[in-house]
Amino acid sequence: MAYRNLDEYLIRLEQSGELIRISHPVHTDLEMSAITHRVQNGKHNRALWFEQVVGHDYPVITNLFGTSRRMAWALGINDLHDLTDKLNALTGVRGLKNLGFGGLIAQGMQALNALRNAIGTNTEKNNPPVQAVQWRDSPTLTHLPILRHWEAESAPNITGAQLYIGDKRVIWARAVVINHNTLGVMSEWGMLSITEPTPAAIVLGGDPALIWSASVPLPNDIPPAWIAGWLRNKPVNFARAISQPVSIPADAEFVIEGILTPSASPSAHTLAGHHGAYFDENDLMPFHITAITHRQDAVYPAIIPSPAPNEYTHMMKGAERLFLPLLQTLFDEICDFHLCDGGDTAIISLKARPYGYAHKVMYGLWGLGHLSFLKKVIIVDESVNIHDNEAVLGAMDRHVDPERDNIWVNGLLPRHHPNSLMPQFGQKLGIDATCKPANLPKWNHHHIIAVESKPLTPATHIETQLSANWKHYGLKK
Repeated sequence: MAYRNLDEYLIRLEQSGELIRISHPVHTDLEMSAITHRVQNGKHNRALWFEQVVGHDYPVITNLFGTSRRMAWALGINDLHDLTDKLNALTGVRGLKNLGFGGLIAQGMQALNALRNAIGTNTEKNNPPVQAVQWRDSPTLTHLPILRHWEAESAPNITGAQLYIGDKRVIWARAVVINHNTLGVMSEWGMLSITEPTPAAIVLGGDPALIWSASVPLPNDIPPAWIAGWLRNKPVNFARAISQPVSIPADAEFVIEGILTPSASPSAHTLAGHHGAYFDENDLMPFHITAITHRQDAVYPAIIPSPAPNEYTHMMKGAERLFLPLLQTLFDEICDFHLCDGGDTAIISLKARPYGYAHKVMYGLWGLGHLSFLKKVIIVDESVNIHDNEAVLGAMDRHVDPERDNIWVNGLLPRHHPNSLMPQFGQKLGIDATCKPANLPKWNHHHIIAVESKPLTPATHIETQLSANWKHYGLKK
């Protein structure tokens, strides 16, 4: 099912009993987040529509993707596992396993073309719905119901922001309120590589497939609009921003236009992370607002950062189903792939292979695009259900020798990780929880046995023969 905008998705949720309207006045400061967190962890997990927001004219929607069912519906499918089958059907990616590197590149380009052809052309609309109401003169953030989620957060902040830069770049971002017309922006997936003042737009809402696609750490050559259009079976409509040369989704709820400035961060801020803990952010990039537009009767969507399970858990579940066939192309020993801990940890099941293949997969993932930010990689056998925490813990208890099977390396980390040695760099852990061969020796890193190597030398009788017959070879001594 293709939704034209967020409103059509909300109608489906309400008709299916998956959305609750709250008419009692609620505050954006801490109260909405606390209510949402309790509902997420209760028996009646529903999306929440706060109709009366104290001090603001716009309703707020939370917990849109708070279950796997709602997440699947947002993508126009019935089950998130259908994403894997849908991608296989589009690209024939399962048939790429026996190709060499050159063949993979060629087939990859064919897959990109198939994806592009599947969605047609993204068109630009005149008078788009998201520009029905425009604030050009002295646009201010005070009108928007921006939430402060947890008590130690230092300022209200926008979650689930799609940061559009120019016509092509889209970044899943977080934006912190600095003052009434300035935000501090950070990327959820690495650094913002901006070296000069750059026009940009922060987009909220729109088709839920586009919201999700922007959150997925896709390769740079695949815009989120392609994935969203493929899921919708129709292209995403775009429009030109009113104050900046930026393309924006025509059916979004709110668009905040402005200039990203690569200057010193205005201040450090404490924020709540999707991994369930606070983190300090010192490198926010100033975003000076030049205009704000929104749809008539707009609703403000917010994704609440909280301990798992939360919305981000189910959004990452969709990402893992999308990545699985691609990973199986690169590593044919992979059976299944599971992202957890807010995307910080990957659990992988492998087919039976000789000892060492778990290490191969770990290092392979740590060198693969955005998966290089994984903090932990846990490898188990094919028989283990990686979506069952007890089963994974049981495999670790049975098969892990801490000195031999815990692999510590230094590498890239997510920006929000609290235990970094320096920004976005620190220790990572790989755990080989596969069943080991019976004759595998115990590891002792303090007493490494050196095996003397025997150099390659020609046999004595061959040396004698060469000396006697050298002139017959026509070679100079």
